[in-house]
Amino acid sequence: MTTPSKIFEGFSISHAEIMDGTKTFLEEAFLVAAEAYDVYGVADGSLDPDTDSFDNEGDDAVLSRWQWLNFASVNIQAGYISFPLIATMTGKSVTTTGTGVNTAYSMDLWHEDTFNVTSRPMLLKVPSRDAKGAVRSAIIGLYRVDFAPITFDGPTYKNGLKVNYGGTAVLTGFDEKGVVFGDGKKRVGQLLSVGAAAPA
Repeated sequence: MTTPSKIFEGFSISHAEIMDGTKTFLEEAFLVAAEAYDVYGVADGSLDPDTDSFDNEGDDAVLSRWQWLNFASVNIQAGYISFPLIATMTGKSVTTTGTGVNTAYSMDLWHEDTFNVTSRPMLLKVPSRDAKGAVRSAIIGLYRVDFAPITFDGPTYKNGLKVNYGGTAVLTGFDEKGVVFGDGKKRVGQLLSVGAAAPA
């Protein structure tokens, strides 16, 4: 089998998942996401780094520029509201009453204890092909995301109701399983290009 190229392209985001910290990004990439962690029905998504710089000036000129990253903003919009996902993010339980077609689910919306919840790793998956045309998946794994309260767009006429899962990916010295990085340096995430099938 031909070794895939290290050059790849990506298309539209197809999957977003808030992980539980028990698997690596590579392991999670080949699993069908558990309902509790999957952002079902991703409609839109973005990852925007917040960077800054300092100009070292002298002799009436910029002699050098220092660059750094502060954090990255994560914004995922979905067309479905997931009680299990919100419970995972906030630590609040879902209440179930009734049976059969009369089953009802409920949980608190914007409870005061859900504004600063436990940080979690997050995975974004994008359909991809390498430079040779082989089908791949591009994975963006974020080691530590601090989540904001969910927000809504709509409901609006013929556009429905959308839910926004936003957060901030921050620099951390620990990987997605909470293991300290060997070089002692902090980072935000990991970029992977993986095959369409799980490795043997």
